[in-house]
Amino acid sequence: MKIINIIVVLSALTLASCEEWLDLKPDTQATEEQVFSTSAGYHSVLNGLYKSMGSSNLYGVELAFGMVDCMSQQYSLKIANNVTSRQLYIDAGDFNYTSSYLTPTIEAVWLAAFNVIANANNLIQNVENASEDLFKEGKMEKDMILGEAYACRALMHFDMLRLFAPAPVHDDNQIYVPYVDRYPNIQASGITVTPFLEKVITDLEKGRDLVKEWDTSEIGVGLQITGKARFNNQFSFGTVIYDDYSNGSKIDAFFKGRGYRLNYYAITALLARVYQYAGKHLEAFNCAKEIMDFQVKDYYGMQSAFGKDDYNGIRRGDWDSKTDLKVISNLIFAVYNEKAYNDLGLEYFFKREFYSGSYPTWLVINQDVQKTFYTRGGVDESKTDYRALNMIFYATNSKGQYPISGKWFISENEETRDENLCVLPVIRATEMRYIMAEYHARNGNFGEAQNILNDIREKRGCTEKITVGSWNDFVDELIRDARREWISEGQLFYLYKRLDANIDFGKNVVRPMSRSEYLVPIPSNQSL
Repeated sequence: MKIINIIVVLSALTLASCEEWLDLKPDTQATEEQVFSTSAGYHSVLNGLYKSMGSSNLYGVELAFGMVDCMSQQYSLKIANNVTSRQLYIDAGDFNYTSSYLTPTIEAVWLAAFNVIANANNLIQNVENASEDLFKEGKMEKDMILGEAYACRALMHFDMLRLFAPAPVHDDNQIYVPYVDRYPNIQASGITVTPFLEKVITDLEKGRDLVKEWDTSEIGVGLQITGKARFNNQFSFGTVIYDDYSNGSKIDAFFKGRGYRLNYYAITALLARVYQYAGKHLEAFNCAKEIMDFQVKDYYGMQSAFGKDDYNGIRRGDWDSKTDLKVISNLIFAVYNEKAYNDLGLEYFFKREFYSGSYPTWLVINQDVQKTFYTRGGVDESKTDYRALNMIFYATNSKGQYPISGKWFISENEETRDENLCVLPVIRATEMRYIMAEYHARNGNFGEAQNILNDIREKRGCTEKITVGSWNDFVDELIRDARREWISEGQLFYLYKRLDANIDFGKNVVRPMSRSEYLVPIPSNQSL
């Protein structure tokens, strides 16, 4: 039996504000008893979970554009090509998981995830025993906090499973990652993949039921109407929030900004992702369809909350004036880091130019090998696809120009820079459409799968229609689109792993990942 020792720092007890939930000094410290004696304390601990997720070891860097994307072969990394001097990312791209450069980062990811899990468990245990009278909105508020904590616990566990255990397609019924569901739990036993996924699903379903009352209420639904509503608290004339609640000013800040929280719709989307990973494709389809069918009323009638892909912000010619680099209209859930530029060291990865004579540290998109913007028929769509035309920035040094992700472009306008960089994507509506398309393809309905992929492409400026006549056709087209959609978002590696799909490694090597490549070893130093 694999026993893993987990030493946890209760970092969530540092009371930090996000989206103005609280007006507390960042360095305020309190005992656990004090924190859990007020509703504000519970708000703060929940905020701490999300804040930790936005750190560089989780969705700030390594589970976004960093280590995991290097493993997907998305970048050109070799020093000989004058592209990057960061050895840990070169080793990640080579799957050299025992490298002295990469191992500390793998351990840091593991530790950061299990710290979030431990703090979620502590919050769950305390809020379950708290009186409803402690909360201004009573049971509804208590349930919302509890539900989000369950969902945070599930999300962190799931991503550790995706890294440190085989996908179900290669499940060998061996013991891998522990599912830690109590606090403290110093010695946690690993379990096999199938029961682990069942625990993730149970937590997500429980969390979804608990947050449902608020998020499906008239106000809760109104808060989801657009990406600007979900992430920026911006509402338009003719919506219930604008008309009946003074453009949201009558709603407490804790209950707004639901795009940055694991709300009912975000949890439903995560359930779709987990169900698909577990091979429960009908359940995944039903969750994805619920998201894509969700509509909210505005001045003009019923509108799709997650079906609009608004690229207007990124289609401006001047990079410094581009806004909405993460295309929030398409985002269901993202983590918020208001100090991302400094906290995550983004200048290191996305500097505009290097002329100092030192090696650049860019993560350069490997368009030549991966043929990212070429169709199956060899047509170059880089001049029409918005994801190339408006979301790839060409950084410069004395040897030429190099394509890097424009999603992290560092504007010289600090306000624009911070607004763009604070959004750390976790799950998109596009993925819901991928899930629905895959369900159809698995059931032999290739025409419907084709239609969904073509609709995605059309909304991104691609006019050529693709054709899907077989399962292999579908997988090829799905991956071609995902390579564009998920640039620098940390999802491509998991797609290859789940499908056991071919990757182009260059030099005429096209094959699925081997076990030693798709399976990141659990840190040997398990006393974390």
